[in-house]
Amino acid sequence: MIDINGWICIRESFKEEGEDESKLNSIVRIVESKISKELDFGNEFYEIKRVNGSIYLNITIAHNHRSEHPFEFFKWLASTAVGSYGLIYVMDDEDIERGNENKFKVLRIRKGQIDELDDPFLSPINPEIEE
Repeated sequence: MIDINGWICIRESFKEEGEDESKLNSIVRIVESKISKELDFGNEFYEIKRVNGSIYLNITIAHNHRSEHPFEFFKWLASTAVGSYGLIYVMDDEDIERGNENKFKVLRIRKGQIDELDDPFLSPINPEIEE
């Protein structure tokens, strides 16, 4: 089973000067279109909300087995909206080859890049969450 939960603040640039509101709105429309056309699965939820002048994408995914399309989407979003930042928690109990079957990994999105980090809060799953 794989669980993915997280949030991304969608921004067009990581520099405050010269931010382009119309470009950001265009990016958000493209993200919304991509979600509705390419990520319309019953066990995946993507929700874009505008809150106090910022735009957030909340993500919840639960699959029986790993699928690459959410990760491809995250990479695409990071490279398309380079000012975006956020954290996505991934628990994949089938990630045995890399030794991650009992822990969360954290995808950190910032400045157009995605890094995979170890989770210090909920891992190892047994005994931190389950016994």
